[in-house]
Amino acid sequence: MSEAPPQLEPYAGVIVKLLGGEIYETDKSWADLLEYRIPINDYFSRIGLEVIIDQRDGFAFLRQLELDDQGRTVGLIKRTALSYEVTLLLVLLREMLESYELKDTTSPACFVSHQQIRDELELYFRDTPNKVKLLKQLDRYIKQIVELGFLKLTFDSPLPSERQYEIKRILKAKITSDVLEDIRRIMERDAAAASAD
Repeated sequence: MSEAPPQLEPYAGVIVKLLGGEIYETDKSWADLLEYRIPINDYFSRIGLEVIIDQRDGFAFLRQLELDDQGRTVGLIKRTALSYEVTLLLVLLREMLESYELKDTTSPACFVSHQQIRDELELYFRDTPNKVKLLKQLDRYIKQIVELGFLKLTFDSPLPSERQYEIKRILKAKITSDVLEDIRRIMERDAAAASAD
């Protein structure tokens, strides 16, 4: 006689989904996440993780809890080291998202074209030595940002300039206003140092 299958928690699918990445309000598991948020939080806190739920912008993700003053974690979530150029582009996208949200728009999603990103990049970094490299490798950097989950390709085209993307709101949680200011200061310092050479 075979054993009865183990009884799964009703939120098991949410846990698996969070371990794989972000959950958005458009996902089927969003309602379960909100309904079982307390036991889900309890589960993750026991393994050194915290569930961040932003109901206003409609996303949730896992963040590692720091275990001591040295910032050590259990190491379950891989930290991705970003290149200087990708960081600069993320700052630009974060500011484009912020600018979009200040407008009185009916759509909560912020869509941008490849050409818009390029145009903004040329304006934003017109006085920096990084601009040439950024423009030359723009397709590659955008692809990396799509893989990181901060941009979503919504319309593909053989011509890169015609591609359309959605800037994911989770970018605001990953690059907070404080982090944005810190990065801006570093960029200004680097630009000043480069122009002095």
